[in-house]
Amino acid sequence: MKKRCVIIGTDLRLSYFHSAISNDLETKLYATMTWDNELKDAIDQFEPHIIFLPIQALKMECSFILPQSCEVLFIGKKNEEIEQEITREDRYVFSYLEDEQYIWDNANLTAEGFINYFYTHEKQAIYNKQFIITGYGRVGKRLAHALHHLGGKVIISVRSEHQLYEAKSYGYQIETLENVVEKQQGESVYLINTIPSKWLSNEQATCFKQVFDLASNPGCLLDKENIPANYAISTSLPGVYFPQDAGYLIAQSVQNHLSFLKEENEC
Repeated sequence: MKKRCVIIGTDLRLSYFHSAISNDLETKLYATMTWDNELKDAIDQFEPHIIFLPIQALKMECSFILPQSCEVLFIGKKNEEIEQEITREDRYVFSYLEDEQYIWDNANLTAEGFINYFYTHEKQAIYNKQFIITGYGRVGKRLAHALHHLGGKVIISVRSEHQLYEAKSYGYQIETLENVVEKQQGESVYLINTIPSKWLSNEQATCFKQVFDLASNPGCLLDKENIPANYAISTSLPGVYFPQDAGYLIAQSVQNHLSFLKEENEC
């Protein structure tokens, strides 16, 4: 008998994820971002063994209590209610956003998605354009690689001395985050932020041709009021441009961990 699995969320990626795992599991997809009594009752009646929560945290309109049948819980971003439930219950909980293979593969899609986004919105070539990438994590590294190989002039800007010289060893120009606005600003310079913390003033943002913020909340702007016209929130690019590929990446992460659990239980 197949294990029963509930998938919650409205992200287009999830429909492809749903299709990819439906051969191995008895699945139901609930297209909602709100946890309410109607959803809770439907899930309780289905008695799933596995529950998959969406990447963004659910809006809670009633108590977040999962059915006793749930043995495995896959979570994206957490809120207080999710935190309380996963610490209270004795079940296997896995954050797929912390899966290293998923993170790197998704970073590749993000980099390719940004290129698509740039072409669509700027209607210009990347060749010979100047890009400052703030942050040198997985997305920053894959984005720098992609832009460089398309002929873009890439500058890496971070606080970490280790990351600065790592970037330099790959042939990129470098600049400290503290000095990047003063030294690298210009009407022809594009700033791409991948740091998920507030560090850039609204006035400083206007010093660049365009600021693309790829980071999740809270983004890079210090003030969310009076947002500059040249600032663009460019998040969730894999889901926007490559929902099928992105959905299959999620499926791969989930299937890998379910296989691991099965092998562990059989030992």
